[in-house]
Amino acid sequence: MWIETKGLSRRSLLAAAASSLLVPAAASTGVAASPARSGTAGSAGPLLTRSEGGEPVSLGSPLTDVNMVGAQVFTRNDGVPMLCGVTSGSPASVSGVDARTGELLFSEPLPGASGSYGAIVGPDGLVYLGSQSNGLLFRVDPSDGTVEELGRPLAGETYVWELVVGDDGQLFGVTYPGARLFRYNPETGDVHDYGSVVSDTKYARAVEATGGSVYVGTSRGVHLLRVDPGTGDIRELGLPDGVEAGDVGTSVWEVNASGGLLYVRLGDDIKYSPLYAFDPSTEEWIASLDNVAGLHMAEPGPDGRVYVMHDNELTGWDPHTGETTSTGLLYPGRVWNYRGVGWVELDDPDWPGQTLTGWFWRGEMWRYNPQTGQHSMTDGATVPGEPRDVLSLVTTHDGAVLAGGFLAGFARVDPDDATTDFNRFSQTESLLDDGESVWVGAYPDARGYQYDPDEPWNSSEYSPGPPGTPENPVKIWDLKGHDDPQDRVFAIARAGQYIVAGTGPAGPTFGGALVVHDTEADDYRVTAAELGDRAVCDLAVDGGVVYAGTWIHGGSGAPEPPETEGNLFAYDPGSDQILWSATPVPGAASYAGVHIDRDGLLWTIADTTLAEIDPETGEAIRTVELGDRPAGGRTFPNTVAILREAPDAPALYVKSAGRLWRVWTRTGAVEDLGLSGYRLFTVLPDGSLVLADAEELFRWDPPAYDESGPTISVTSKRHGGEWIERIVIEAEDTGGSGLWEVRYRLRGGDWTEYTGPIAVSRPGRHHIEVTAVDGAGNETTDTQRVLVRPNR
Repeated sequence: MWIETKGLSRRSLLAAAASSLLVPAAASTGVAASPARSGTAGSAGPLLTRSEGGEPVSLGSPLTDVNMVGAQVFTRNDGVPMLCGVTSGSPASVSGVDARTGELLFSEPLPGASGSYGAIVGPDGLVYLGSQSNGLLFRVDPSDGTVEELGRPLAGETYVWELVVGDDGQLFGVTYPGARLFRYNPETGDVHDYGSVVSDTKYARAVEATGGSVYVGTSRGVHLLRVDPGTGDIRELGLPDGVEAGDVGTSVWEVNASGGLLYVRLGDDIKYSPLYAFDPSTEEWIASLDNVAGLHMAEPGPDGRVYVMHDNELTGWDPHTGETTSTGLLYPGRVWNYRGVGWVELDDPDWPGQTLTGWFWRGEMWRYNPQTGQHSMTDGATVPGEPRDVLSLVTTHDGAVLAGGFLAGFARVDPDDATTDFNRFSQTESLLDDGESVWVGAYPDARGYQYDPDEPWNSSEYSPGPPGTPENPVKIWDLKGHDDPQDRVFAIARAGQYIVAGTGPAGPTFGGALVVHDTEADDYRVTAAELGDRAVCDLAVDGGVVYAGTWIHGGSGAPEPPETEGNLFAYDPGSDQILWSATPVPGAASYAGVHIDRDGLLWTIADTTLAEIDPETGEAIRTVELGDRPAGGRTFPNTVAILREAPDAPALYVKSAGRLWRVWTRTGAVEDLGLSGYRLFTVLPDGSLVLADAEELFRWDPPAYDESGPTISVTSKRHGGEWIERIVIEAEDTGGSGLWEVRYRLRGGDWTEYTGPIAVSRPGRHHIEVTAVDGAGNETTDTQRVLVRPNR
């Protein structure tokens, strides 16, 4: 039920004599409000009516693509040269491909894992994988693809970032969130925990073993460490000139030993950063090469050069002379790193001697032969795509659905027949269809794009169209290199000529921003909007004013927040002015959902409190609790709460505390719709919902709206054994949407809101007409003649 926080309004149905500010969600008028639930001091909880809406119907997985990460190129024990690597997905899969033919040999799931950066060939010829999301080790037989789960080497660690084989044949791995180093014996399964290698970051990201030492690189707080595997002694190494140890904006992405040197890729961008050559015998940095992509490195080729992806091209590099050599093997686009690389014999006269081969990130297999200079790349992936988790979900202006996903792009889905039109693109974390364009919020660098769905697709960055096709989507803003680093676009809204986006910070930092794109001037600006260490979660627009909700959490790997409360603010994009800023629900860490309904009312969900907000001041007018405690993570606000409106009723659908609720806005009646575990939802024009659970979409018809009108009874009131001159109206909701209004008129006079027993001026029979309206708009009218007698 609603808790009125700004005085009584016309929605109050309590008797005027009652001083409580609690409005019952479903009760007879004149009856006292329900008592507060146990443990909820001074407030009443919602009426929790469990509704049965049937089972959601699957629409399938709209986002399927290849994202190859950890991989190895090697020659199997039986002499077959092959590639073995992991494609991210739900779950991830490990695949093997014959390097001679490109034939897929196997593809098997990795239960519970979402991906793997750590792939290594053990001394036994088997492939070992460290997984993301569940922090497990797997062992794969490359002869047939048999997958064996080896368990979690370190309790509490969810990512095993990389693995390497040490000089003694044992495996070393590094982890998140404990930034720990461990040793694993593949023969016995024994694990030795070296503990956290540093204290100022959660990410031990890269590991290499050579010359009797283990080298560990960290990210989001950069360090390069040399570890004695026998004693566990850790020594910090100096970083290249201009790089400060502990800098949270810099990371060691990989450390690879090749030709007696260590190659450390280190910078602020995982896609491409400087590659530094380090001599471990002298502990000196001897050379560097800018704009190198990961994720692996082979031994030097017959010509003594190491081969890396540099400026979209496979490039030979001699760090001793600084000389680079072009190969002609190009991979266009924004992302051009390879996954797994190695020298193999192909037993083919066209590819004599040693041939360098590997995968690109979308699963294309490539080759380069330094003896002939010949190179090739397959036309498309050599491994199957995997379903990608849905991260953003909106309804289009014509009733379809747009779903954006993790390292995939976005798709248009017809909810009637589940047909899908998928576009390979950047990781898509927010979407807006304004009826003319689709606006796309992309990760990383908090980029914004404008897409015209009526024109041919052509993304030169991710999936080019036919030659000569104009760029579509068009990049509008890119916050890479912004003074206050931003990575994620959490929300996009349109306010007249302005497209406004709320962003979240990069890495382990705090503080978001607003991006304001003027569509008429075709430019944009970035404003901190007095956010401080908060980030914008959601946006709503009314009359050209943007209402924004924030939360206190930082970017990936951020420590505990310096702020304790989120806030809500109103912003005028035309004047670039904050109109007000408020914390209407004390103590709330997040205002993850903001919405303006059809009646112009402003709503927010603050942690688990749904509140109507005064749009002029930011004060809470009414509140209702939806669940006991917030659910969700600290990366995406939409995992905490979502707020959407029913298209044909005065009701809101709210995700809160991990459950889905329907709230009747006039009365505060609450229905627990009985659904939990769905990450996202959106509402279709016909009133049905589309839900997202990991990679899969579902369509669901919620319980039917309340269609039964209230009941009315009219009586005279007797008190203390004496007749008194009053008429009592009792109205009761029968359908679950709560009472909205009870009004009456005597003898055909003016309509009056009923607030308590009605005093009359004379005894006798009185003609009274009563109308009761519930929260769904159902109306009941009753006309009676009531005898009222004076005291005798």
